[in-house]
Amino acid sequence: MISIACSGFPVPVSRYFQEFKAVEVSDTELGMPGVGTVRRWLREASPGFVFTVLAPKQIAAAGFVLETGVLQAVDAVAGFAKQLKSQAVVFAAAQDFVPSKKTKPQLKEFIKHVAKRVPHAVLDLPGWSNKELRAVVGTAPVHIAFDPLEEQPDVKSLAYLRLPGPSGYRSRYDAAALERVVEYCEASSAKHTFVAFRNIDRYENARTVMGKLGVTK
Repeated sequence: MISIACSGFPVPVSRYFQEFKAVEVSDTELGMPGVGTVRRWLREASPGFVFTVLAPKQIAAAGFVLETGVLQAVDAVAGFAKQLKSQAVVFAAAQDFVPSKKTKPQLKEFIKHVAKRVPHAVLDLPGWSNKELRAVVGTAPVHIAFDPLEEQPDVKSLAYLRLPGPSGYRSRYDAAALERVVEYCEASSAKHTFVAFRNIDRYENARTVMGKLGVTK
């Protein structure tokens, strides 16, 4: 199964649901949408629509340390994800959160906590290599997001592809880069390959990849 999505809604929600079969909800980075919003999304989305959710920014801002605010944020996003029937909750950090003697044990304890409370948790840490993250995750049921233009690990369950732009949010992918994304998706042996475009041209880029892969609404 291949899902192509935008992070957030780059066009009005009703139109987005008519054109796509997946979305990475980004509103949750700052707060949980209300029950009415969840009901509307579920009502307007087509059968089989795939939702994933970005966890609150405050979790990474705290260095994934299990302080009171972080524990509450984890519970809040877990509850929201359950309401939305989300297939993944993504815990993302900035590039400057890197492996160290301090961050490794902090992240390991966080993973233990999240693995018990959040089904299909995904770590999105661009400052860490896939190998470094696997060493910390160990056997915990937690997935690792990756940029397929930088790394192409062999994933069997959930391959969560993050595409933040070649040089950040305001940068654009050229045709060659998009073709490499398509090639990875076609060769992926994962049960579910989820592609999340997060750059400024995410709407156009996602539609291009969908067309090349033959992923239709």
